[in-house]
Amino acid sequence: MGNKAVISREHILKTAYSLFKEDDSASLSIRRVASACGVSVGSIYNYFPTKADLVAETIGMFWRESLHQEMFIAASNENFVDFCERLLGDLRRTLAEFRSEWIEKLTSLDTESLREVRKREEAAFRHIRKGLAVAIRSDKAIDLGALGGNDGADKLAALVWNSMVSSLEHGDNACETLFALMRAALYR
Repeated sequence: MGNKAVISREHILKTAYSLFKEDDSASLSIRRVASACGVSVGSIYNYFPTKADLVAETIGMFWRESLHQEMFIAASNENFVDFCERLLGDLRRTLAEFRSEWIEKLTSLDTESLREVRKREEAAFRHIRKGLAVAIRSDKAIDLGALGGNDGADKLAALVWNSMVSSLEHGDNACETLFALMRAALYR
């Protein structure tokens, strides 16, 4: 019996991330990752059932490394609007990096990989919206009753997030108007 290379999911993912980041052709393949890890193709499939799963997790790794957890938590001295302004600035910087290093690679992905990437992206967006709602509820200066209670906080969080995404997609400053309106309406 020969020696089998021991491999972890994390090692596979880090290797795939390095290969994907370095290669302009976005030709990430299971065989190439297996070769770089020194394991069989089957070993990769034990952790990632499809290439689409591996690609989506690889792109997800960029976002996990770029979007630090503290980015999504309002500091004790921040009100909700200050938090939103900081978060938008952090997201702008991260998105600029993503566009310069990754966006071209996404255009060459197959349909299944793109679908997996979008599923994970939407899950991350839901998490961010929940974080915004928590920040609203945590801001003692905001009268939740005026918003319609917890449901109002969720709706405002969705509005703010959708506005941020639109501003990021269009490269505009429309959120500044929303933030000014929120500052005037929420902090009387």
